Amino acid sequence: MAGKKVLVLGGGFGGVQSAINARSALDSAHEITVIDKDRVSHLCGMNPLLIVGERETNKTGRSLGRLTNRGIKFIQANIESIDTDAQEVITSSGTFNYDYLVIALGAAYDWDAVPGAKGAYSFYDFNQARRLRRRLTRIKRGKIVLAASKPPYKCPPAPFETAMILHWWAGHKGIRKDLEISVYIPEPGPLGVAGKDASMKVRNALEKRGIELVTSAGVTEVSIDGREANFSNGSFTTADVIATVPVHKLPDVVAMSGIAKDKPWVPVNSGTLETSISNVFAIGDVNVVPAGEFSIPKAGVFAAAQGSKVGEIIGKRINKSEDPEPYDGVGFCYLAYSGNRSATVGGEFLANGGPVTILSEPTTSKMKSKVRFEKNWRNFKV
Repeated sequence: MAGKKVLVLGGGFGGVQSAINARSALDSAHEITVIDKDRVSHLCGMNPLLIVGERETNKTGRSLGRLTNRGIKFIQANIESIDTDAQEVITSSGTFNYDYLVIALGAAYDWDAVPGAKGAYSFYDFNQARRLRRRLTRIKRGKIVLAASKPPYKCPPAPFETAMILHWWAGHKGIRKDLEISVYIPEPGPLGVAGKDASMKVRNALEKRGIELVTSAGVTEVSIDGREANFSNGSFTTADVIATVPVHKLPDVVAMSGIAKDKPWVPVNSGTLETSISNVFAIGDVNVVPAGEFSIPKAGVFAAAQGSKVGEIIGKRINKSEDPEPYDGVGFCYLAYSGNRSATVGGEFLANGGPVTILSEPTTSKMKSKVRFEKNWRNFKV
């Protein structure tokens, strides 16, 4: 049998896991290549602790070049176009043909969607998080605002996790009584995707810590100096630090390919993560998988699970084996309440009758589990 070419676009959670699983299922006659514009991928789930100095900047990334040790080619290049008719991808390093294509390019950030947001801060990007970290070392009093514009956005618990970590950090610095912390979200309640019980638990946790939560108030504009924000409910606020959650959108190269069929995100088969085009898969933040009244959250653990499933499917198709069990939509995220306690939130999002989810109580053991997860991610075990 002639060797097949498996091409993976994107070296995040899902892309890497699909490549690793496919590689483990296939012999060396088949070629697996990962293409990403960056050689080092960063775990953005570490950013809330990174901004308060609880994670080191040189320990939040992993080099995709190390994939070569696993028999996977890595190409650092910008992806310029995807042609599914010709089964080729054009990049800044040349043209690559494929038999199986995995699109794992994640969500792009539209920093221009909220005027003035570029002058504010953010914790959704590694470099932005480092900038916010430097700013926080200088703050002694005032107000910090965390503001999302509109859903969906990666890691839905992140704004609330970050607010609680800031509360914990400020308490340790002895400045909490001089610091206001507010969270503005566009949704009617926090963490709606995890259900009413989890949403109420988060509300109560924020209130207990004296963190202001303003709902149905997406940020619409930030002043040029980054010190004033306007919101969709007609209100505005001033603050010493405004950190926004950027508007997420489909990467331009994916939108131009036509794979999404003019939808905001790429529609896929919920069981196989396959697009409308045979042997072309879209996983992680780039896709949409309906789950009850919501959809599968845009979070790394779900991207990794989808990548594992797609790698398995590709391996079985090439080996002409039986199809595997369908993707189950199971996943749990960590939600840190401080630097030493974490909860988990998640469940079975594709369960019959709708998602079955739970938010656990925060414990030190779950923080230890979170630390192990981060270490495993850096070592390509997640």
